[in-house]
This record gives sequence, C-alpha cells and structure tokens, in this order.
Amino acid sequence: MKIKNRNKTRAQVSVVKKKSKAELSKKISEQIESWRRTVRLARKPTRDEFMMVAKITGLGIVIVGLIAYMIKIIVHFLGGSL
Repeated sequence: MKIKNRNKTRAQVSVVKKKSKAELSKKISEQIESWRRTVRLARKPTRDEFMMVAKITGLGIVIVGLIAYMIKIIVHFLGGSL
C-alpha cells in the first residue's frame, strides 16, 4: 500500500511540476513582451532634456557631497575621528 501511495504522490508532484513549468514559461514570455513594449515606446532624449537631467544629477551629487563634508567638519570639532 505504501508504494502505491508513494507513486500517486510522485505522479501528483509531476503534474504540479508540469503546471509550474507552464506558468513559468508564461510569466517569462509576458515579461519579455513587457520589455518589448518599453523599448518600442522609448526614444532618445533631446539635447535640452539631456542637459536638464545632467544638471539636476550634478546638483544632487554636489549637495550630497556638501552634506557629507559638513558632517565630517561637525564630527571633527566634536572631537571624534572619521
């Protein structure tokens, strides 16, 4: 009896694996289609758009650097060491 139950369990597991493979395949194809849609809609930015993004990014880097420098100065004057 145990052998038959074990075989049924293996058969059930096999069905589940086949379903999960089909689901995985479907999810992968859906993801690839999503990427294709994104690439089709994407376009090269204009020079003005690129310059705006570059300026904002540069400003963000400068601000983060200044904050880090101020923290270092404060810690230095409080007697700590970094």
